[in-house]
Amino acid sequence: MKKILIIMLFLFLMISVMGPYNLYYEFNEKRALKHFISEDGTFQGLEVIEVDYRGSDTFFIQTKDEEATRNFIVMNSHSSVMNGHWKVFEQTSKGHYY
Repeated sequence: MKKILIIMLFLFLMISVMGPYNLYYEFNEKRALKHFISEDGTFQGLEVIEVDYRGSDTFFIQTKDEEATRNFIVMNSHSSVMNGHWKVFEQTSKGHYY
């Protein structure tokens, strides 16, 4: 009985780490955000200066492009338990409109 429980626990952990719904990213939002920034084409060539968590899966990101700074709002929206999508909004004016 103990072996079966250990095997089931091991299988559950492997599925949760390698499956489509990754529990590791769910509990480590900043690490998931850094993973998204490294893969997304919007942030290529930009140096990330500041990452600030604003609540409700929303982050403020300030980047540096040569000498100018660019501000982004990044939101993680979930359409279902397994489908989370990152949305990126860039500041387009001096009035802090995104």
